[in-house]
Amino acid sequence: MKKGFFLVALTFLGFTFSQGFAVTEEELLKRIEALTKELEILKAELKELKTNQKSQKEEVSEVKSNLENLKDRMGTFNFKISGDIRTRIDSTRAQVRSNAFMLGILPAIAQSYGGPLTDMFGNPLNVSPYVTKIRSHTEENDSLWTNRMRINAVINPTENTSIKVRLAYYKMWGMGDDFTTPGLFFPMKNNFTFGVRPSDSTLYVDRAYFNWTNIGGLPIWISLGRRPTTHGTPQQFREGREEKDASPLGINIDVPFDGGTLGYDYGWGKIKFCYGRGFESGFKTPIDRAKDDIDFYGLVWDVYEVDNKYLGFQAFKAGDVMDFPSGELYMFNPAFGTYMPTYFPTKYNLGDLYEIGLVWSQSKVKFLGLKGLDYFVSLGMSIAEPRGMGKMSMPVFINGNPYTFNLYYSLLTGMAMDSKEVRKNMDTRTGWAVYVGVRIPLAYVSGAKLGLEYNYGSKWWMPFHVGTDDPYLNKLSTRGHVAEVYWQQDLPTGEKYVKNARALLRLGFQYYWFNYYGSANWLETPRKISDIKRWVRSGKPDLIMKAMTMYIPIDTMWNLYGSLEIQF
Repeated sequence: MKKGFFLVALTFLGFTFSQGFAVTEEELLKRIEALTKELEILKAELKELKTNQKSQKEEVSEVKSNLENLKDRMGTFNFKISGDIRTRIDSTRAQVRSNAFMLGILPAIAQSYGGPLTDMFGNPLNVSPYVTKIRSHTEENDSLWTNRMRINAVINPTENTSIKVRLAYYKMWGMGDDFTTPGLFFPMKNNFTFGVRPSDSTLYVDRAYFNWTNIGGLPIWISLGRRPTTHGTPQQFREGREEKDASPLGINIDVPFDGGTLGYDYGWGKIKFCYGRGFESGFKTPIDRAKDDIDFYGLVWDVYEVDNKYLGFQAFKAGDVMDFPSGELYMFNPAFGTYMPTYFPTKYNLGDLYEIGLVWSQSKVKFLGLKGLDYFVSLGMSIAEPRGMGKMSMPVFINGNPYTFNLYYSLLTGMAMDSKEVRKNMDTRTGWAVYVGVRIPLAYVSGAKLGLEYNYGSKWWMPFHVGTDDPYLNKLSTRGHVAEVYWQQDLPTGEKYVKNARALLRLGFQYYWFNYYGSANWLETPRKISDIKRWVRSGKPDLIMKAMTMYIPIDTMWNLYGSLEIQF
């Protein structure tokens, strides 16, 4: 109040002297009243300001507390998220020669049993669509659209531990399964395909593992979980990436599985001893489970990795390989006359598969005035040792009467109705493959690279490729030749908001020459495409049966594709 009185007094004196004592008492009272109201407003605003300041201090304190809690939980913000989303279109043509595709010759087999192929009620099945498959013809799919999204997270809870996760979704437009290639390839849905082959809209756990490094102060680490074993080097070049995306070499393996690694880093390279579980047999039952677990053992050796140069070697064993991975497989059901998704359990252990791989790559090479050229050479070898035999029973109806065809098989032995035919073919089989490529920057087009690749697989070449970036078949599984040319183009999409942001356009063309039937199929025996045609045309029943195949044998195939991918 004293300050208010003093202010009023000064105001009074100021008015008095300025007006020469001409201010009336009434005017003076009005002025005093107006100043008093202004003073009350200022006091109220000051009080509100103090209240707001107190509230803001409380909010700041709460935010600081929350930040401290978040830092504790997130490892002082040592948390990174990245990923990519891609839309791709493929257009494919496959040439088929005369053959003995099983569903095409099934009516003739049925006639030898005394009648036409029927359903369970005795009604004749319409098998004409399958009969046409044994003649020379073209298989085609004008356009196949796919979406793929992958989200990566890396968390460092402590100085020497890290957690790495990848969630993946990969599906065909207009489909919720892989029902696109029955009779041609191996459509399936199981532990080896989740997130890496087209499926439904589910976001699968593609990778989830942790690393413990610097154990005992030494350059040693262990890693356990769902492994980073797909899209292995040197496939990162054709996929438009600059760094390796997986530990093992892509020429031998492209399969997600669960397991662990013990590694040693010696500065200019690393050596990793690996273990994985491909199938858990559980408590043994006599009819519906494989007898033994299916395990992977081996090593991946980054022999030399310095200054964009890489030399890698790997060797591993897949022990007690299964007949079918437990999951869905699209098979022909004669009772209904169509392909149907069928659950196949892993019932038999067939033998062991050994894989050896080698790769040399160099990136960002200066050559003939070009800067940033990449190239690679990769070699692979597979050894299949069949030790066990499986049996698949196929029920059919002839004149309405049920019959059962028993088909016997082992690793790379083919299928036969007589188990003796399989046993005499259970020999060790060795195959090999070569994969070379170059990626050339185009100086006259900003952000453009041209890629050229070639791979060849021998008759008995049998890599462990269930996953694949291409929609139908991993090209490195091919028993024969594949040539590919592609164009990669970084797109000008404006200022980057994220460090690794990138928009990539890729256009490519692949051409396949299949020398042998059965690429990527570990059950059937490879046969020359030309031999199949010759045996069928001979008209001799024994040779026709020798030519019989579970899937349609493709002679040549080309695939034109384009994709647009956003990386972040």
